[in-house]
Amino acid sequence: MKARQNSTARRWRLGLAALLAALTLGLPVGQPVRAQSLTEGQLRARFLLNFLRFTEWPGATSAGPNVPLELCVLGIGDPFDGALGELQGAMAAGRKILVHSHTSAEQTSECDLLYVPDNELRRLASARDAMSKRPVLIVGESEAVLDRGGMIALRNVDRRLAFVVNLGPARRASLSFAPQMLHAAAEVLP
Repeated sequence: MKARQNSTARRWRLGLAALLAALTLGLPVGQPVRAQSLTEGQLRARFLLNFLRFTEWPGATSAGPNVPLELCVLGIGDPFDGALGELQGAMAAGRKILVHSHTSAEQTSECDLLYVPDNELRRLASARDAMSKRPVLIVGESEAVLDRGGMIALRNVDRRLAFVVNLGPARRASLSFAPQMLHAAAEVLP
């Protein structure tokens, strides 16, 4: 009897996790990610869109709908294979998203979300200096960004894309995350 209860509870938790992931990613409930036929670049871009949707910046309510959310990619190259352009003009938190690829470290002072490819990690310290004390959500291509003050890192788990949230740097930047996002994370660090 107890084994059946544990099995039922486990299936319920797995179902809840799948539902939260689907809601967070904006996918139809009950449809696996691989059935969406998304490229990895498109999937990464959708993760960034949802990070923008489920993050709250200090003073966001005073920013108003006419102030766009600035999504920047540090460095040159296109780690999204063109998929990031699909986010240009999309909405998050009632604001339009502006995408800036090929962002230099000095240009990061206007970013709301800064995506850092692994090959640009060496430039992150300069970018953080340019940001000064401005609250910028730093998202990395891998968990290597977490050692450099990043707040979210993408992670491949069993050939599926997941993410890790690092709350310490997010709190220091006065950023907060919706509970749905924290529940959908593969791991939440204090």
